[in-house]
Amino acid sequence: MTDAAGSVDADLERALALVDEATIVADASSLILAASENPGGTELVAVRVLESIASRLGGRSRREPVAPDRPNLSIRFGPDPTEAMPGILMLGHSDVVPAGEGWAADPFNPRVADGWLTGRGAADMKGGIAAALQALAAVHTVRPELPLELLVTVDEEDLATGIEAHLAATDAASVYRACIVAEPTDLAVVIACRGAANLQVEVSGRAAHAGRPEDGASAITTAARIVDWIADDHARLRAGAAGLLGSATWNVGRIEGGHGTSIVPDRCTLLVDRRLMPGETGAEALGQLSAGIEGALRDDGCTAEASLLMEMPGFETDRAHPLVAAAVDALVAEGAPAPVEAWTAACEGGFIARHHGCPTIILGPGDITGQAHQPDERVRIADLHAAARAYVRLALHLHR
Repeated sequence: MTDAAGSVDADLERALALVDEATIVADASSLILAASENPGGTELVAVRVLESIASRLGGRSRREPVAPDRPNLSIRFGPDPTEAMPGILMLGHSDVVPAGEGWAADPFNPRVADGWLTGRGAADMKGGIAAALQALAAVHTVRPELPLELLVTVDEEDLATGIEAHLAATDAASVYRACIVAEPTDLAVVIACRGAANLQVEVSGRAAHAGRPEDGASAITTAARIVDWIADDHARLRAGAAGLLGSATWNVGRIEGGHGTSIVPDRCTLLVDRRLMPGETGAEALGQLSAGIEGALRDDGCTAEASLLMEMPGFETDRAHPLVAAAVDALVAEGAPAPVEAWTAACEGGFIARHHGCPTIILGPGDITGQAHQPDERVRIADLHAAARAYVRLALHLHR
């Protein structure tokens, strides 16, 4: 028994010794240089960098075509998973949001200063991907018989076509011991995440001269009643908030309609965000919105129709699950506080949890609210190192 325990400890120490902070920073910097803005670009340049890093580390890369110049990338170390030896799946995405304005320097020229790595994607989530690759390679070196995989999808920041294409071509019976999403959680263990549905409402009216508005049918007036219903239903949902995730929410993110001040508007478009509770579907949210629209219509010539643009399911892993305890222990061993939390954002972990039925957590370096999607996005270098070491600890613990 002592020999077995000593062997486990020796494997851990050997693997941790292989995690090199400078290499993680260099790999993350290479990925930042590979600008992969979405929408408006292609992830292929970042995928090529990932393939180069994986080859150097001993991983096997396989592209999954999604759209022209937009492939998912699966990087595997060790054998394929089996029922006898389930795998560990780490999940990331190669796209970043557009850089936007307000940067102190070129957003795709990575900068290292005062313990921070700055550049678009540093936190969300090229830093996390670099840390995950380093960790999986280190574990593979000491335990080459373990099945380990990093899946890097395209289009996470927009319509989630990458993960949907992957799952459409993947057997749900594929066996994973756990899924760890390397999104930025500020080194918290996130065990619950709401999903998201993007919906569009098209309101059609009848144009007329504004001098005789009664001759027309105002699409904007009808849209305003729909917005009122959304606000009322949001308040209803929030009033019933409970548990770690609180409640589902509604938000109208964009309104566009009309032609000018002297024309009764014959059209109006609403773009609506609906956060989903675990187990809730985009189709259900669409049905609720459609019912609300029906109640908002009047016998005035206006019509309206809602459609579902994108769905990202939520998930919740039991706080008592061994995966959660192992993740907390791994972070504490690295000197991190390791709070167990829910996430305010959405991520693709819900797709994996729903499709494969495996326990899922989100754990990564960087702050999703304070650093990601902002000018001068940055990640603390010490957290990149701590995340990689925590992934090593976690992978080896799950495979004890």
